[in-house]
Amino acid sequence: MKNKNVSLIDMIKLVDNETLSECYIRYICGIDEEHQYRHQEILDIKCLIENVSVESGNTDDFIYGYIVPQLNKEFDLLKITESVCLNIELKREKVSDEKLKRQLLQNLHYLKLVNKQVLRSFIFISSTKSVYTLNDESNLIRVTLQDLSNAINTAGASEYIDLDTIFKPGNILVSPLNSTDRFLEGDYLLTENQENIKKVILEYVCTNTQGRFAGITGGPGTGKTLLIYDIARELSNSRKVLVVHSGILCEGHNNLNATLKNIKIISAKELKFREIKDVDIVIVDEAHRLYTESLNKIERWVKKSKTTCIFSYDEGQTLSSSEIRRRTAETIDNLCVENIYKLTNKIRTNKELALFIVCLCDLSKYREEYSFPNVTIVYEPETKKAIKRAKQFEKQGYTYISFTPSLYNHQLDYQRSQHNTHNVIGQEFEGVCMILDYNWDYQNNRLIAQEHPNPDYLFEKLLYQGLTRVRSKLALIICSESVLTNILLLMKKN
Repeated sequence: MKNKNVSLIDMIKLVDNETLSECYIRYICGIDEEHQYRHQEILDIKCLIENVSVESGNTDDFIYGYIVPQLNKEFDLLKITESVCLNIELKREKVSDEKLKRQLLQNLHYLKLVNKQVLRSFIFISSTKSVYTLNDESNLIRVTLQDLSNAINTAGASEYIDLDTIFKPGNILVSPLNSTDRFLEGDYLLTENQENIKKVILEYVCTNTQGRFAGITGGPGTGKTLLIYDIARELSNSRKVLVVHSGILCEGHNNLNATLKNIKIISAKELKFREIKDVDIVIVDEAHRLYTESLNKIERWVKKSKTTCIFSYDEGQTLSSSEIRRRTAETIDNLCVENIYKLTNKIRTNKELALFIVCLCDLSKYREEYSFPNVTIVYEPETKKAIKRAKQFEKQGYTYISFTPSLYNHQLDYQRSQHNTHNVIGQEFEGVCMILDYNWDYQNNRLIAQEHPNPDYLFEKLLYQGLTRVRSKLALIICSESVLTNILLLMKKN
């Protein structure tokens, strides 16, 4: 359910009956059952209304409890008019100035996307009846209740805006590899989880007196790549940083290499032919894919130089049998010991598409209430025509990702493309298109594949790697009637 514009006066009419108030607030504000109801916020709104001087009608048309998709970022109160975006955050007790400032900075960052001439963000503390905002230099300042009253009174008449469209992942999330210009301009903010890990990692590096290892782990879409490149750039202010990418370097890597000072980005393969020297910090991206030889080389250098190596890895994203047998992630765990920090919130992954991927791989996970409006299914039994359909999707803004072929068996050569499941590692795309040809079928509700032409590669792992690069929309071209029959079971509500 979409958040509705609501009167603050209406919100507090049942403040003395918490049970009924929750039902009424959910109804008039358009808040679903997944959204936690906090009656204290309704009490805070009551306190706010009683202490500001607001003209009749100016308390109307607020949006309460809007949550930014994918980020779980919530705005307590928003009012959006033709030229103004007004945000008011509610707190019972005052927290530290640092936390207040960080919240206001984050709010202003995201609300820039609303594209209004005037953007104001306040925090109201009900216990002290105090108000905070940021000045033009982004410093936290305390202002008067009258200042807040003036902001509410001068906001003007509300204007309808679809916030879910404004805050779609492609507008708010930055990939250093696919949105390189925005990353270089610093046009991004880390989540609280990322900020906390960054702080610990930087302290760890700066207090290093002997060889040490630290790990950053998390599933696809949790923001590992953005975090490690942000850390690398921070460290490069005073140190020389080597970033090792356990995959194929893309254009984004090359752009970063050409622009960033004191940072050198290489592929893991280059470690076979060069010594690790003249650098202070090594950061390894997609470290779970390292060959044992490369990992041993990094370990020896770090211990010899008494410096620090930061691994970014996800055991669940191995692509081949040999990677699984190497158990690289387990070795990294043993190197890092207690210095492993986990990213938990999926900030890139569209929840709808993440759920679809789960159900696609295991039909038993599907429930009748699920719908997938951002998934497109196309049936094309001829493989050559399937490729043509994929090219058509590319013209519509999708990135066609093919399955990495074998160097010796050319069975998959027909579907070669610029982007395959190996060279897209670490990247993300607004839309993803993939082809499920006759190598796929369902067995006991599970999507299974025949053996890959390269027996070391695992089709299921490659599919997961490709699909989880997606931000907003997904297209699958199906060749097999049997596979189509099963997948259509997921699309009943579309």
